[in-house]
Amino acid sequence: MAQNLNVTELDFDQIKDNLKNFLKQQSEFNDYNFEGSGLSTLLDVLAYNTHYNAVAAHYSLNEAFLDSAQIRGNVVTRAKLLGYVPRSVISPRATITFEIDATATTAALRPSEMTLPRGTKFTTSVQGESYDYIALETYTVTRTSDNRFIFNNVQIAEGSYKTVQYRVDNDIESQKFQIPDRDVDTSTLRVSVKANEKSGRTDIYNRFESLLNIDSSSTIYYIQENTSEKYEVYFGDDVIGNKPENNNVVTLDYIYTHGPESNGANNFEFTGTLAKPDGQLLIDADYGTPTTVAAASSGAERETIESIRFNAPLTFTAQNRAVTSDDYRAIILKSFANISSISTWGGEDNDPVDFGKVYVAIKPLTEEKLTQQEKDTIINTVLKGKNIVSITPEIIDPNFTNLELDVFFKYNPNLTDRTAVGLEGVVRDTISDYNFNNLNKFDGVFRYSQLLKLIDNSDRSI
Repeated sequence: MAQNLNVTELDFDQIKDNLKNFLKQQSEFNDYNFEGSGLSTLLDVLAYNTHYNAVAAHYSLNEAFLDSAQIRGNVVTRAKLLGYVPRSVISPRATITFEIDATATTAALRPSEMTLPRGTKFTTSVQGESYDYIALETYTVTRTSDNRFIFNNVQIAEGSYKTVQYRVDNDIESQKFQIPDRDVDTSTLRVSVKANEKSGRTDIYNRFESLLNIDSSSTIYYIQENTSEKYEVYFGDDVIGNKPENNNVVTLDYIYTHGPESNGANNFEFTGTLAKPDGQLLIDADYGTPTTVAAASSGAERETIESIRFNAPLTFTAQNRAVTSDDYRAIILKSFANISSISTWGGEDNDPVDFGKVYVAIKPLTEEKLTQQEKDTIINTVLKGKNIVSITPEIIDPNFTNLELDVFFKYNPNLTDRTAVGLEGVVRDTISDYNFNNLNKFDGVFRYSQLLKLIDNSDRSI
């Protein structure tokens, strides 16, 4: 009597052997030469088909879970179920003071106010490359007694300013409005809706952050990353958030950027144009060189797959509210990019004990400590409205422990084509990698034996 076909094997050779063994037990194939006949080719096809299906099922199952998914679109989708939106690329930010001297302008043509609109362009150069910086907000100042217009603490960000418009079509179910640029900095996104192209009234929509005080009339928008790795905006359903009406015009304006490439820029030039309130250019004015208050910093690439995999569950646990020290860590990691390592602890664990506070220490990506502007951004923007009223967050600068190593090694010149100087370079690189991967973070532990092993393995002649 024929036995059942073994279906537990997944490798091609084993699958083919199982098929052969099954057919050999059939009376129709007694004394049949399976290797030297055309049936061998048919068995190959069957085995390949079974093997491909098994591999496809394996990959499909892996992509269904956040921990094992490898395709970014699937990781993003699983993170969305936890209420997590991956961070976009972040443009470097700088602060400048910009002054216009209108002394030479005819008195009758000299305005009492000047406005620096959002999108005004400045330029800088980093390592021979030119970059555009854009004013993030609109600033209006009055003329001083000596006929100058001084714009203090203007926030600028690297990138190009762009505006796109869409028409609402409610016949499309769950309509979404895609931002066409992949390298958009979503923190610079402004969303507005008006009745039609000629309408003078524009409603500003804010990004959804919490269900608190949200109803059917709330002007909020939602944002998500789609499978094309681009962000898209969508609106409420007249239950949780207002739903724009048919034929309304949606305007998205934003900055798309080169990310961290221009971090450190500190010399800027004004290359835009400014007009008086009547729309006429201010002639004969002296547009001076902007003064840098804070150099460009905080630029970062978009969030990686591994970062999403790590941060999404933490953010879900925090539920967008800061109660425990781990909640503070998760919220800051989600919304602030310039972090190489972060440590948070409660005042009860501080030395000396300081109840009513949460301490945050951050090592930035490029510098040893955050600027005051970055600290203010975390406290007044990232954490605002999320932490308990009775708890005061305090950001402190990290302390560094420096190690000075004297490294001696012997090597066999017959086992390598490198010179002594070349081997020194290999050992230095090994020590630098160990520092970056193991020590360049909070609670890093220097293990003498581990470093020696890495040095021994860096070249077989050592």
